Amino acid sequence: MEPNIEQEPALFQKSLPYLQLFIAIISVSFSAIIVVFLLDKGVPPEVTAMYRTFFAGLGALIFSLYKKRIRWIGEKSTISRYHWILLSGFLLAVHFATWFISLDYVNVAISTTMVDTVPIFLAIFGFIFFKEKIKAIGIIGILIAFIGGVLLAFFSDNTGTIQTNLLLGIAFSLIGALTVTFYFLIGKKILQDSPLWPYFALVNLSSAAFLLFYNLIRGYELFKFQSPALVYGLFLVSALGPSLIGHATYNYSLRKLPAYVVGVVILGEPIGATILGVLIFPLTQTPEPITILFATIIILGIVLTSISQYIRVKLFTKKEEKQVEKPS
Repeated sequence: MEPNIEQEPALFQKSLPYLQLFIAIISVSFSAIIVVFLLDKGVPPEVTAMYRTFFAGLGALIFSLYKKRIRWIGEKSTISRYHWILLSGFLLAVHFATWFISLDYVNVAISTTMVDTVPIFLAIFGFIFFKEKIKAIGIIGILIAFIGGVLLAFFSDNTGTIQTNLLLGIAFSLIGALTVTFYFLIGKKILQDSPLWPYFALVNLSSAAFLLFYNLIRGYELFKFQSPALVYGLFLVSALGPSLIGHATYNYSLRKLPAYVVGVVILGEPIGATILGVLIFPLTQTPEPITILFATIIILGIVLTSISQYIRVKLFTKKEEKQVEKPS
């Protein structure tokens, strides 16, 4: 039986968003690895964050020109919302700075897992600010993730004692998750009637400006590095891969796939980052088995929370429902 040639393009079109998401996850997974490598080269995490947002902003500006959407930046409706755009840029700056700093205290597995608790915070703040309902399964997912986080925070060499560095690393990671949560909430509101690339450009460039101010106050070296060609090359790769390819693809995929699918697939990032960390830095980034267990518990909680709005649990049979409605 000959294959139906007309079905092949249709099958390719259906699978294309998943292929794009796979590429995005690989791109984003390199983010933490680049930060760790640059730390070994003496580059502070905040400086890496500044260059990443700066080059990502420039790249988005070029895309805006190519797409002929650059005029959006000067429109009255845009100018009236500049305070929200600047706040979004500030939150993005804090997100990258705190997440990257956490990698100086904990390994890639712990850092990326805690940062990717964003769906948990989105569910909580969506309920607080937008009165979005959280189903029972979502609450269970939040509790599971919380328990996993507590277990992870109290874990230290199988002794159950608290390590200061571990707590600092988890705290910085959670601040990174919180700030990017509010960054997403602002972006969700503005992007309802705005183009992606010019907004992405403004947010990243303003983020780079905030980080520049911070780095100048701290007195960090901003231009002279060990192996400058390699360092600047990694800055560019960090902007091109994790930001322009990874994050932009996430946004694009939301138009083709259900939000919960994208949200759950994004959880491949801590897995991908952990595998890359073990392969590239086997002596320092190989997590303990119990760390993997606790991280898995957290990821399970995030998955349940992410898909909770799409799960219907039938607690009663039709006969039992009638009995509840009309008790004898």
